[in-house]
Amino acid sequence: MPDEIKTLSSQLAQDPDSLLFLRLGELLRQKGQLDAAHRVALTGLERHPHLPDAHDLYARILADKRDYERAFDEWDMALRIAPDHVGALKGLAFLYFKVGDVQQAAAHLE
Repeated sequence: MPDEIKTLSSQLAQDPDSLLFLRLGELLRQKGQLDAAHRVALTGLERHPHLPDAHDLYARILADKRDYERAFDEWDMALRIAPDHVGALKGLAFLYFKVGDVQQAAAHLE
């Protein structure tokens, strides 16, 4: 994974408009490097504001940082762009479950 992170970082530096930020941000998130993942996702989101996967990635990082309110907003934005986005639906279900609203959580998973 460290080699893949280096490779993706290098490729993204050469082509900042690339969608490689999605994979790089996710790898960094999975490694627990949330600040680095946050920077990568936010930069990608600034370049691709209408990409639901960018909002989903950013929301997952925010949720990992326990910034649930902003994560909710990002997943909501992903669903505004793509109403059937599975990652955003699962993310919102997670947040509703976290606050004890099982009915809303289930509704987002149906």
